[in-house]
Amino acid sequence: MNECKPNLSPFCIRARRLLSQGRMDDALGLYGDVLEVDPTNVMAYADRGTAYAMLKKFELALSDLEQAIALGYVDASTYSTVATIYFELKKFENSLDYFSKAIDIDPSYLLAYYNRSNVWYELGESEAAIADLQKCLDSSSDEDFRQLVVRRLDFIRGK
Repeated sequence: MNECKPNLSPFCIRARRLLSQGRMDDALGLYGDVLEVDPTNVMAYADRGTAYAMLKKFELALSDLEQAIALGYVDASTYSTVATIYFELKKFENSLDYFSKAIDIDPSYLLAYYNRSNVWYELGESEAAIADLQKCLDSSSDEDFRQLVVRRLDFIRGK
């Protein structure tokens, strides 16, 4: 028998709107409802995990984000969010691994390079940090971002 899953993406989009309005509890409740109906909904896991990360509820965030990834969700920003959580937890090797995966998924995702440079720096690998920041400088036309990168480069080179 062929089971037809309901399209629950409109509910996830509504939950995103709730998040943007600062209504975290309502959004989390809606994601929970979606997952109750469809426990394999990767969008709900990824989004809810990101919401938990915003709330600094790292265990819940990692659980949801890693579940989304295990279910086949491939998104550079999701991998980057997992990496950021590991960075916050000072698990630098895990963080490095996930930022590298984010870059593998989307080599143009400059924020992953920038953030990975911070991991390299924490690991004492200044040259690798500089290389990631140089990639940002070489690839970005956004002047504000470029200024941020230059300041970070100056800091690292000054150490």
